[in-house]
Amino acid sequence: MHSHQDPKPIGKCGGCPLNLKKSCGMFEHPAEQWAHGRCKGFMNAKMFEAFVAAQAREHEKTHKEIRREKQEERKSISHVDGIPNPGGSRW
Repeated sequence: MHSHQDPKPIGKCGGCPLNLKKSCGMFEHPAEQWAHGRCKGFMNAKMFEAFVAAQAREHEKTHKEIRREKQEERKSISHVDGIPNPGGSRW
């Protein structure tokens, strides 16, 4: 791969599900894929499914998501004296 080439998809990549507008979902330099004919990933359903599966595996929960889950759990717990938790609303 050449570092001087632009990582953006070219005009031929239009309509491909791997086209993320600023980059390609599979290839670092999409222009090189089109240099000797048709791109291997263009409208390729198997590559797109592999890309989606990889994206799902790589997702790590952010601090914000973890905090929200903890807060949802705390809202559902009642107090020791039996009074339900107001769940974020002010008294």
